[in-house]
Order: sequence, then structure tokens, then C-alpha cells
Amino acid sequence: MCIHILLLFSIFNYFFIEMYPPIFSTKPDPMTLYVGKQATFQCVVTGSSPMTIVWHKDNIAISPGGSYQISSDKTKYSLQIQNLQLNDHGTYLCKASNSVGTATCSSELRVINKPSFIKTLEASVSSAVGNTLRLEGQVDEDTGVSITWMKDGKKLHQTMDCKQSFEDKVVVLEITKAKLKDSGKYVCTASNDAGSATCPTTLTVQEPPSLRKELQMVETVKGAPAVLECEIKGTAPFEITWFKNKKPVVATDKKYKIVSQESIARLEFCSFESLEKVDAGVYTCRATNSAGSEESSGTLYVKGL
Repeated sequence: MCIHILLLFSIFNYFFIEMYPPIFSTKPDPMTLYVGKQATFQCVVTGSSPMTIVWHKDNIAISPGGSYQISSDKTKYSLQIQNLQLNDHGTYLCKASNSVGTATCSSELRVINKPSFIKTLEASVSSAVGNTLRLEGQVDEDTGVSITWMKDGKKLHQTMDCKQSFEDKVVVLEITKAKLKDSGKYVCTASNDAGSATCPTTLTVQEPPSLRKELQMVETVKGAPAVLECEIKGTAPFEITWFKNKKPVVATDKKYKIVSQESIARLEFCSFESLEKVDAGVYTCRATNSAGSEESSGTLYVKGL
């Protein structure tokens, strides 16, 4: 569009000046950038001078200064935003105007923050040998995010027995058929160009208790000592519980002394002077850890009753 302006040159002479309104020949593209980076909007505007250019963010005029730098070179106009922050996210508009018209163009800026864990891994996880283990967390951002798993300071790689996934912002490490050697400190790191976040957990793989040496039948006489003993293998510590005829043996009973030494579980009978017929019976030792339990039973016979 052209506008003709008639100017009086003299009493007999005159001439026309053609004025053109602003037109954007180049417009800025939408951008997705990370916190701490730099954004630059550029556009090329043609039209008659003088031309006034005003940049807006979310319909509010921008003044140069702070993180904003506004510049021009002939018909190229630029807005530069340094050290992007989340509040720089929004719609940016360039408004060009002269005496015969106005034109605008706009573009969206999306600012991505570093990921953060909104669901952390459990602080500690225990499991039995042979079980499938699943470590799971969730982050609040997945744009440009990469996930790294470390065990005891060494990077874990995807294998058939160690499967890693990251879908819908959920991070998962799955260990099939857990082994004792899988125990250790695990750290999940989520990172993008804005930064990173870490989440640790401690994994303990335990071997459930089993009996290396079971309780044996014991025969004794009134007044003689007696000991019931079994040997346990598996991952310590164990919780040891004794039963007599399926009823718990009370540790505070002065008749009994319950001893646990590493893999040995022992029930000692401290005095037989007051034994009665009911002291004979079937005694059971139960060993328990977080991976499972095992028990062994033996019969105590008391002669001379």
C-alpha cells in the first residue's frame, strides 16, 4: 500500500512523497530454551522511515536494561534476553509503526528448568536373593532429560538383568534375579542443559536363613546341663526366636539362657534342680531376616522324672 502526500513546493510547483506502512518480511520463530541460556528474537521490517519499534512481553512494553538488550541494524530489529529464568516464559510481540500504519508479529518462548525429583527413590530397599527388584522415581520435567544410574560410583549399563526405562517422567531400574553382589549404593541422575538432580538409595540383597546344622534330639537327666544348638547360614543379622511345644520361650525366664553368636543359635538350660515333667518337649528355633525365615525343631527328653 502506498500513500501519496502532496507537498507545496512553491506557488506553482509541488511534488509527491510515497509513504509505506511497516511490513514484517522476517518474523521470529517460537523457541524452547533452558534456564540460564540466552534467547534472541529477530525480525526484519520494511516500510517508510521514521519507524518506531516497541517490544512487548505478555502485552507489557519492554524497556531495555537488566536482562533485556534491544538493538537494530538497518531494517533488522533484535531483542536479546540473557540468563533466562522461568519467569521469562511467555509471548513476545514486536510492534512496528510509522506515520501511515502499524504492524505486529509475536512468538512464544518456553523456558525449561532443570529436572527435580517429585517422587524420590526409597531411602533403602531390601530383598531376597533371586527376587526381582524395582527402583522407581519421578521427575517434574522430561524435555531434553537424560537419565544415568550409578552403583557405588560406577555407571550402570542396560543389560538383560539390569533394565532401565524413562517414560512419562518416571524413572525405573529393574534388577531381575537379584544377587548378593547387587547390594550397594545406587544414585539416579536426571539432567538436561539447565542442570541436574540426583536421588540416592541403598540396596541390600539378603540371603534368607537356612540351617547348616539343625537341632538334634537331646537326652539328659535331672540336675545335668543341657544345650540345644543349631547353626544358621544366610545374611546376618538374624532375629532368633525359640519355642517350646509351639509356645514362645520367654527370654526373661531364669531357667533359660538364649545365646546368639554370629551363625550360632543356642538355648541353654541353666538349672535342672526344679525341672518338672513339662520341661521336656519339642523345642523349635526360628531364624528370621528381611529375606525370609527358617526353623528347626528338636526334642528334649529328661530322664529320672
